Amino acid sequence: MSSFQDKGEDPTQSVGETHVPAAPPPAPPAATALAAPLNAVPVPAELAGVLLPTEHVTFSSGPHPITLVHPVVSAVVIAGVFSVGLAWQMHPIVHGHHITEPLIAGPVRTAVLVLLAILLAREALLFLLRLAHYFSYRIVTTNRRVFVVEGIVGRRVRPFGNTALASSRLVQGPIGRWLGYGTIFVGAEAANMTIGGGLRDLRDPVQLYHEFEAVALGVDGNLWAQPIRQTIVP
Repeated sequence: MSSFQDKGEDPTQSVGETHVPAAPPPAPPAATALAAPLNAVPVPAELAGVLLPTEHVTFSSGPHPITLVHPVVSAVVIAGVFSVGLAWQMHPIVHGHHITEPLIAGPVRTAVLVLLAILLAREALLFLLRLAHYFSYRIVTTNRRVFVVEGIVGRRVRPFGNTALASSRLVQGPIGRWLGYGTIFVGAEAANMTIGGGLRDLRDPVQLYHEFEAVALGVDGNLWAQPIRQTIVP
């Protein structure tokens, strides 16, 4: 063997040059464990300080505008029926002459007008209550919990228990499927689905029901995680 090989030297290296080993490539930056996924929904102001370190909002829903239609339709029907009754005229023959007189007259007409005003005031109050509910009520889901958020100026936040979420049921009629709203029965209401109960007339009910089941079963994206056990049924 040559003298270069005996000494362990590189024969291509010139005499007097110093061999400098190449620097290792820089390590990739470590991923942050608490980083939220790219498709996470911004945290509402009502949930500021409520979420856990590894928790992020996944979906948000609220009442569908169809909730405002019922009192409006009721007021129109009531006004139409009463208008027909008040405007109806009869043409009897008195002493051989045709006369015209209203079907409802005198004190009865006054009582009917008072009843009409009461019914319209009731529908107007119902519309205002539903309008306040439309702007103040939201259901926010995270990868770990489901919250009901209420209030316009103040804030009321309450989580659903996992026991209630696991037994929830989704109900949609033909019009609801067409317009994109539905009702979700949670907890004890899911067993008998009482009329007037449940989370009624919500937007995107299928996606919301999907989030309910994901939280109840501990599914976080493509991963399974131990769900936060809450047995309190609101």
